[in-house]
Amino acid sequence: MEFLQFWTRETFANIRRNRLMSLLAISTVTVALFILGAFYLTISNLRAAVTGQAQKLDLVVILDRNIKPARRDAIVDGARIPQVAKVELVSAAQALGEFKKSYPDLPLEDFVNDNPLGDELRVRLKNPEDFFKVRTYLASVEGVSAVKDAGADFAAQRLLDFNRFLTTAAIISLIVLGLAILLIIHNAIRLTVYARRREIRIMQLVGATSSFIRVPFLLEGLFYGVSGALLASVGLGVLYRTASGNPAPLVKWILPLAPGEILGSCVVLMVIAGLIFGVLGAYISFTHSQRGASA
Repeated sequence: MEFLQFWTRETFANIRRNRLMSLLAISTVTVALFILGAFYLTISNLRAAVTGQAQKLDLVVILDRNIKPARRDAIVDGARIPQVAKVELVSAAQALGEFKKSYPDLPLEDFVNDNPLGDELRVRLKNPEDFFKVRTYLASVEGVSAVKDAGADFAAQRLLDFNRFLTTAAIISLIVLGLAILLIIHNAIRLTVYARRREIRIMQLVGATSSFIRVPFLLEGLFYGVSGALLASVGLGVLYRTASGNPAPLVKWILPLAPGEILGSCVVLMVIAGLIFGVLGAYISFTHSQRGASA
C-alpha cells in the first residue's frame, strides 16, 4: 500500500514538474487518438454500407423450362447449404407477373399461354464473401439454366474487393497512428527521465531496483494515454452524434450506423490503444534512457 502511494505521488509530481510537456503530450495524444477514432468510425460506416449493398446481391438461379417437379424440389433442397441463409422458389408464372409489373408498357399478353421464363430460386447468402463459390456450385447443378449475369458478377466482385480494402486500410491506420502515439509518449517520458536523472541515480545507490523506479514513469505514460483517449472520446462522440442526427438522406447513407451501435466500441478501442501505447512508450523510453546512462 505504501508503495502504491509512493508511485502515485511520484507520478503526479512528475506531471506537475513538467506541466508544459505533459500538456503537450496529452494534447498530441488526444489529436492522434481522435484521428484514430474518426478513421475507425469512417471505416466501420463504409463497411456497413458496402456490406449492406453486398447482401443485396442475391443469387438468382434460373431453372430449365421443362424441368420435372421432382428434380426441381431436389435442386431446392440442394441449394440449402451452410453458406445459404434463405432459399425462395419463384414459379415461372410469378416471375412473368413480376416482369409485367416492372415493364407495364411491354405487350406481354402473348406469353401468358407460352411462358418463356423458367422457375427461379432466389438465394440469400449468409456471407457475401461466399458469392462466387456458391454461384459456381449452383451453376454446376443439373437442371439449372443460368445463375446471374456478368454485370452482376462484376458489381459483386467490386463490392467485395472494396470491403477487403477497407479492412486492410483499418489495420494499417491502427499501426501507423499507434506508432505515432508511441513516439509522442516516448519523447515525453524521456524528457522526464532526463530531468530526474540525479534522483534516479540516488535511488539506485540506496538500493532501489529498476522495476521499482520504472513504475511511476509507466503510470505517467498510462495517464497520458488514457487522458488523451477520454478527451478524444468526448469530442468524437459529440461530433458523431451531431452529424448522425442530421435527417438528410445523404447523411443517413454515409453514416448508416447509429451512435449506440458504434460509439461504444470506438471508445473501448481508443482507451485500450491509449493504455497500451502509453505504457509501452513509457517502458521503452525508460529502458532506453537507463541503457544510455549505464553506457
